[in-house]
Amino acid sequence: MLLSSDYATPAELTGYVRAAQADLDANRFTLSRWLPSRMVDDLEYRFTRGGEGLIEAATFRAYDAESPIGARPGVTRVSGELPPISRKVRLGEYDRLRQRRLTGEIRSAILTDAERMARSVAARLELARGQALVEGQVVIDENGVMATVDYGRSAGHTVTAATPWSDTVNATPLADMLAWRDTYVASNGERPGVAVISTVVLGYLLRNAEIRELAATLVGTPSIVSETALGQVLSAHGLPPFEVYDAQIRVGGAAQRIIPVDRFLYLPEPGDPTDPDSSDLGGSLWGTTAEALEQGYGLAGEEPGVVAGAYSTEDPVAVWTKASAVALPVLANPDLSFTADVA
Repeated sequence: MLLSSDYATPAELTGYVRAAQADLDANRFTLSRWLPSRMVDDLEYRFTRGGEGLIEAATFRAYDAESPIGARPGVTRVSGELPPISRKVRLGEYDRLRQRRLTGEIRSAILTDAERMARSVAARLELARGQALVEGQVVIDENGVMATVDYGRSAGHTVTAATPWSDTVNATPLADMLAWRDTYVASNGERPGVAVISTVVLGYLLRNAEIRELAATLVGTPSIVSETALGQVLSAHGLPPFEVYDAQIRVGGAAQRIIPVDRFLYLPEPGDPTDPDSSDLGGSLWGTTAEALEQGYGLAGEEPGVVAGAYSTEDPVAVWTKASAVALPVLANPDLSFTADVA
């Protein structure tokens, strides 16, 4: 296939799809607030796993005495290759014949295809973000690629509720959340900034007997509490606010949730998806694809990130639009995440 600029240059398509990706990160694939995008001009990822955790105290000393020697926190240097993600779609001979001499329509179709393919790439990375936050690792087993990136999260940060929250009569979600908060604080020296749940889990909390009893008023115990009342109960016990995340994508023709419907997550306060330094938890590394290095793409100085281009074939006559990236989410401080299976 030959790179084509007849209807839109690769640089133009790339700028178009990168803007679309930024919009997705801000409004739909919002896990980027905890794992914001970071552009790296490389094909490899490298990060230091561990972080400071609890702050070690210095000691008093006598005047004129030598300063005690401190120690660096235990960290692990992790590196590997960023896996490629790509997708393409064909604007076939029939479509081109129908739109003969309608250059504007062909250009519009290519722009639409480029955005659709880039959204597919962004969706796959969001799925990897969700897996990283839920499981503390990313496992890739598809299309002939098998790889596991384990971020080394403490075993105590992946738990299961003793009584499923779906048992709204006997479950004690408040007690669970308080215990899990204490585990989080013991690991990090700070409280979690937010609790991420699904609409289903939210429903369990609103109907839970323990929560309803705490939200009772002089007129009695409600059969279901409001989201506002739930937030007040959590706040009164020093727990962070909750945020509902229900994003889904299609995998192999079937709908799949980014975060399983029965999970509860403690995470730090969200950052800015456009600021790679806004989250201590980690980030999403976008490397440089082979396509970005091709002179025809015209991306000198802006190589890292998703790229898009149109390609033409002569037999059969067709135009293909492809979006490509090399990317992976990383948890530099994995214990800033905590996951519980609650249903």
